[in-house]
Amino acid sequence: MSSTFALPSILRYKRQDLRHDAVAALVLTAITIPQSLAFAVVVGLPPVTGLYTALLAPIIFALFASTRRLVIGADSATAALLASSATLIAQAGTAGYANAIAILGILTAIILVLIAVLRLGFLSDLVSRPVLIGFLAGVGLQLIITSLPVMMGVQAKSGSVWDSLVSLVQSPIINWMTVTVTILVVGVLLLVRGSKLPGELIAITFAILFAAVFHVEKFDVTLVGDLPSHLPQMALPVFSLTTIWVLLPAAMTVAMIILAQSSAVVRGVAEERGEKIRINQDLFALGLANAAAAITQGFAVNGSPPRTMAVDKIGGRTQLTGILSSVLVGIVLVFGVGALAYLPQAALASVVCLLGVYLIRLKELQYLWDVHRTEFVVAVVALLGTAFIGVLQGVLIAVIVSLSERVIRQYHPNDAILLRDGELSDWARERLSDRVQHSHQIDGVLVYSFDGSLFFENINYFVARLKRAIKGAKAPVRVVVIDAGSIESIDYTAVEAIKRSYRKLNEDHISLRFAHVSPNLHKQFVEFGVVELLGHKHIFSTLTEAITGKTPSHSEESKEGVVAKDH
Repeated sequence: MSSTFALPSILRYKRQDLRHDAVAALVLTAITIPQSLAFAVVVGLPPVTGLYTALLAPIIFALFASTRRLVIGADSATAALLASSATLIAQAGTAGYANAIAILGILTAIILVLIAVLRLGFLSDLVSRPVLIGFLAGVGLQLIITSLPVMMGVQAKSGSVWDSLVSLVQSPIINWMTVTVTILVVGVLLLVRGSKLPGELIAITFAILFAAVFHVEKFDVTLVGDLPSHLPQMALPVFSLTTIWVLLPAAMTVAMIILAQSSAVVRGVAEERGEKIRINQDLFALGLANAAAAITQGFAVNGSPPRTMAVDKIGGRTQLTGILSSVLVGIVLVFGVGALAYLPQAALASVVCLLGVYLIRLKELQYLWDVHRTEFVVAVVALLGTAFIGVLQGVLIAVIVSLSERVIRQYHPNDAILLRDGELSDWARERLSDRVQHSHQIDGVLVYSFDGSLFFENINYFVARLKRAIKGAKAPVRVVVIDAGSIESIDYTAVEAIKRSYRKLNEDHISLRFAHVSPNLHKQFVEFGVVELLGHKHIFSTLTEAITGKTPSHSEESKEGVVAKDH
């Protein structure tokens, strides 16, 4: 991955890409308009602000980004996070709430630009995949629950998960005309899923026609209503130190979600196409795009996996796709927004609900359950915390659990006895020659493997496990070999403990040797005096040498030695 900034991809445009980008822009616009309207409702802003978000931000991103194919825009993960964060400042629907959303956008932009300028794009690797899976699933569950009252025509006190659940349980009144609209939209979305057709656009078009023909407003179905048919005005939000202090943690979380999700999409598409990856430059462009959205009455934008994949499949090749789509959104804003007046809000809620369903990646959760239960628990904690406690709190809890699990693994890494009482593990058997396996050289030899570097937090565990391995031998142990293949580093506390263990083993007439010592570990052994204490003859590069106590001759190179060269 290149960390340098380069000429934006749009400035390296080729004319032969124009036809492909123009067709892709039509498809992208058909997806963007309904999703942007729906995500604006999730954020807690008027639906038209979703179109404002899709107007200038993609153009600014295209002018500065290195990636050719990442599509940005309103996103479910950031939308839910913005909504939960802005309520810390003001109630949804108020001017203060809209101002808080704009401040979040500016703060997020500043953080992303700083990350890019300081070359900190690698921070995206610090958000583990289980945390991201659980977070997105939690957002999906939250979107489903908060959408259901609107889809059923049930009045909820607010858009929170708990209020939505209470409203669904306690309300005896369901608006069946609203439910009819919901069934129509969900049915269309499911019918066209998997095809190249713009399902959301088709669904809301049917919903508008149905509402206009049957005058659903007479049945108390809530409509979007008249929207302003003009381009947004540019304005900076009103800042205060108190507001910045309250919203800064949320903005940092939004920036990290953008960093993790956008980086993953950029890497995925670029690696598939053999293109260079410049994460820092793309984060810089995302920062500017978020600032552009904030000052044009929009909200935070993120790299969109489904829209990026859709554009890529349809043949879009460059960032001109996003620019052309923004122009089309602008035309709709000026000339076609009146058609949205008959759009039932239940239709938008249905779109959001289905997007929430798709965020719950059951296959990946099932895979984690089958392969690594601990990481599955991390994902579930992120899911439940995000859905029922809060997006920001859920992410923080999941990150803490993930880091704790990592610390536990470092504190108690996996270990194994590769050879004891003449019995070899499968791993050791594959790496030792038949001559060594059937010789008397392995009698009294114990080979112990430790899958982690040695530091102050795990050295006592290492020493205790080694003592237990020696004590468990049926025959007297005369040689202890530490397989250091997974020991990348060592600190002073661990070195002193090893020195004490060496002296104790010496008293018991047991020789201590190290195998698979990497150049870096060997350098630390020299610096800390381990080599001086043990002697060079007790430090080996292969397991065969450590067991036999000598290097193999050139004519009799062992099978294990060949493997060790690749180690």
